[in-house]
Amino acid sequence: MGRIIGAWGTRGHVKVTPLSDNPGRFARGSSLLLGSSTVRVVSSRRDKAHLVVLLDAVRDRTTAESLRGSHLAVPRDEVAPAPAGSYYHYQIIGMYVSTEDGSSLGQVVQILATGSNDVYVVRDGEGRETLVPALAEVLLEVDPERGRMVVRLPPVV
Repeated sequence: MGRIIGAWGTRGHVKVTPLSDNPGRFARGSSLLLGSSTVRVVSSRRDKAHLVVLLDAVRDRTTAESLRGSHLAVPRDEVAPAPAGSYYHYQIIGMYVSTEDGSSLGQVVQILATGSNDVYVVRDGEGRETLVPALAEVLLEVDPERGRMVVRLPPVV
C-alpha cells in the first residue's frame, strides 16, 4: 500500500510513497500493517508526490528514520476483492507456474511493472528464471485458492 521513504520533522512523521489507488487507505484511524505489527494512522496529508503520515507506534524522528524502506500494507481481512480477472500482487507472489502441457516452470518470485503490463519472474529449483508477461493470451488459468497458474509462453524470437 505504501513505502516509507524517510522521516519528516522531529515528532515521528514518516514520508510515504503511496502504492494504492485508494486515497482513503491513509485516512485518520485506518489500521495498517507495518511488518507483523498493526499500527493506526493518527494523521496524514499530501506533500508533493508523497504523503506525510503519523502512526501511533512512531513517536520520534529516530524511530521514523529506522523505518526507511519499510512497507505499509492493509490487513488481508480488509482487502476488497479484486475485480474479475485481476489479482493483487500478494496473490501472485509464490504461485506455482506450469505450462499448458504440464511442464513446471517454478514459482513466481517477483513482479516487474513495465508500464504496459506486469511481468512475472518465475524461478525453478535450479535457479533458472522465466519471464511471463501478464497478458490474457499468456495466462490461461490463475487460481489463487490453489496457488497455481497455467501459462502458454509466447514464442521466443
